[in-house]
Amino acid sequence: MKNISKNTDRGEQKKIYCANCSHCMVFKQLIEGAQTYVLRVRCSMGQWKKRSGEEKVYKYFSLLRRTATGCFFYDPMGEEDAYIKDLKKTLPVKDEIYSYLSEKRDKPGNTIDSLQ
Repeated sequence: MKNISKNTDRGEQKKIYCANCSHCMVFKQLIEGAQTYVLRVRCSMGQWKKRSGEEKVYKYFSLLRRTATGCFFYDPMGEEDAYIKDLKKTLPVKDEIYSYLSEKRDKPGNTIDSLQ
């Protein structure tokens, strides 16, 4: 792989959306003391780091803010413009808390009695 960066018609570098990269991973982060979780994103190639060297994770709803002007590991998953446009419509506007209990209720065949 090589360092990917995009140029505009004027020769300026265009931002690359990390959301369109195959290394951008969404995962569930448990909330302590509860059967709930929040969605977070991370770069599986370790490109998001704190000054201390620790891995940086971001809130899922802020995914569209993650951009770079170039990345050695960038691996686009498809047409960026269409994907980003659709993501803007479907991405939550704030951090949402999800419950494992409601996940079980949503599965076919599960009833209130079978969850107790």
